[in-house]
Amino acid sequence: MKVYSLGSGSKGNSMVVTNGRNSVLIDAGLSPRTTMTKLSQIGILPHELDAVLVTHEHSDHIRSIAEIAAVVPVYSHTETLDAIGKIVALPYKQTMEVDEKGFRLGSMDITPFRVSHDAAYPLGFAIKDEDDSVCYMTDTGYISKGMMRMALGCNKVVLESNHDKEMLIRGAYPEYLKRRILSDTGHLCNEESALTCVDLAKNGTKKVLLAHLSENNNLSELAYWTTRSYLEKCGAGKEVTLRVATQRDTVLLS
Repeated sequence: MKVYSLGSGSKGNSMVVTNGRNSVLIDAGLSPRTTMTKLSQIGILPHELDAVLVTHEHSDHIRSIAEIAAVVPVYSHTETLDAIGKIVALPYKQTMEVDEKGFRLGSMDITPFRVSHDAAYPLGFAIKDEDDSVCYMTDTGYISKGMMRMALGCNKVVLESNHDKEMLIRGAYPEYLKRRILSDTGHLCNEESALTCVDLAKNGTKKVLLAHLSENNNLSELAYWTTRSYLEKCGAGKEVTLRVATQRDTVLLS
């Protein structure tokens, strides 16, 4: 399977997972025009998507959800769908309620799982097909044992590396926002992501895409080298392909 980050960061998040037969969009947080343009650039038309998997209802994850929902079914937890419905109207026939039991789309087996974020019912997704697997977990304040069970053994993992603690603490954000980001329902810092990557590498993960970087409290180079240094210390530096998703660029993890 290929993972395309169409854009990831504070201003919007959207990724495509495709195996060539089936394709899903995870979140629709970019503008409609940007989403359509970037889908076209990777050779996928909106109506060719099998689903949009929505992690949660924050604006940087649902900015173009109404436009996408006109042609593609939206899958999420019922509490998230209800929360989205208070923000934007979605076609009733285009919404699909999901839970941790999972479901199948073509040759993809998709298992939602709970993450820890200040939203109605935030989710991550584990996606498996015949010979590959992808785990997507961003927008979480910590990595629970249950989340790790979903990610361990997956060949590819999309993992949040939101902020550098020192940049956040010394930065201009108001104190209440700093506390929110640092809380168990906030976002992962670079060191927490790096430690998670070490555990993943020890259990078979070969490719990691660091995502949802803060534009004010992180740098791509800092996120990359924090995780890379941890991987090298545990002896997995040469075994793991590490990439960083950015806000503007389309980044491929194949």
